[in-house]
Amino acid sequence: MKISEVKKFIENLDQDRITFDKHFYKRSRERPVDEGMVRKFLSKPDKLEKIEKGDNERFKLWFNMSRKYSLVLVVEIILSKDLKIISAWNSYRRWQKKLQK
Repeated sequence: MKISEVKKFIENLDQDRITFDKHFYKRSRERPVDEGMVRKFLSKPDKLEKIEKGDNERFKLWFNMSRKYSLVLVVEIILSKDLKIISAWNSYRRWQKKLQK
């Protein structure tokens, strides 16, 4: 999938079709990320800046939070128009750039 296809999928996605994996809830207790924050960023597809393809229907979505941070979501896109959130975390942009070099 291309980033434009993912943006279009997110734009047309009904909030009721978003589910959260138990792994997300386990990790959200350890990280400054919650369900409301994820839903807010999913309602703003213009903030999506990068995607990485994983196994099967899994993708890593990078949303621009600020000049310093990105919100990273590991999601599973199911063809029946469902979106399952597997995990999420904040990423410090300076470290992102160092790791990409």
